[in-house]
Amino acid sequence: MVRPQALDSLADRWAADRFDLPAFDYPGTPDVRDESWWFDYVTLSVSVLACLWAPADHDTWFTELDGEWLDDAPGIFAVFTRLLGDPPGLDVASFADLSDEAGAQLFAGRGTLQLIPERVDLLRQVGAALTERWGGTALNLVTEAGRDGKRIANLLTETMPGYLDRPITPAGELRFDKLSHLAAAIMAAGVGWADAGFSGFDDFPVYPDYMLPRVFRHFGVIEYDTELALAIDQRDIVPAGAEAEHAIRWATVYCGAQLRDALADRGNPVVAPALDYRLWSEAVLGPDAANFGEHHRTITLRY
Repeated sequence: MVRPQALDSLADRWAADRFDLPAFDYPGTPDVRDESWWFDYVTLSVSVLACLWAPADHDTWFTELDGEWLDDAPGIFAVFTRLLGDPPGLDVASFADLSDEAGAQLFAGRGTLQLIPERVDLLRQVGAALTERWGGTALNLVTEAGRDGKRIANLLTETMPGYLDRPITPAGELRFDKLSHLAAAIMAAGVGWADAGFSGFDDFPVYPDYMLPRVFRHFGVIEYDTELALAIDQRDIVPAGAEAEHAIRWATVYCGAQLRDALADRGNPVVAPALDYRLWSEAVLGPDAANFGEHHRTITLRY
């Protein structure tokens, strides 16, 4: 259930706040980003930037980069930063022929990362698509899109394996495309947003993942029924494709759009990637993040 009064209260709470665009300068990412290889880096890494929580009774996954052990998204980015070489660049075609052994070694570390065989197979498919459809570089995709964020996201969805995220439900097709929108935003941020000629990000949706619903639930904007709330709090698996999973993600996108409108009504127009970053930051880095409760757990490479 979505509670409009709670959403209005959250908009009042944040009405005077500043919302910055994310730089996506996570630990594990390269300090220098040149578009000749940056878009390849993003396309490959974001295609497997999902399901980073550890299963019950398993330790969190970490991987090492330059003596630092990184988990979650920084850990995934570190996997690809290690491959950049000098001068920086990625051999995109080599991913198409990635062996199971070499692929598993990419994700070597400590703790448990779920779905490693599936990630390796996905990287093979992405490498093949970049080579065969995009002439060996995602720069061609970005160029064909005219550096428009919406068009970049659509081309990723339509041509890159792993980016299609449009479940068919009794309510119709839900065009989440979480990773596509995230990748398009990271591409632009890495080389300077508008300074690099990018546009078309203002009406992006927020990204329906694990963390954003925690914020909306914490502030009472989303309320789960008793059975679903108990399952999430007990860290039970919410099956991929289940009605509950679709409902959580749909409510997240809906509440993000409503919150953006409510902030605009209060004189604080916020572009969608900045709102998403604020919500994510509250859930992961904010002073009250530890009190936000559990996130839902779904085994999927969609988010």
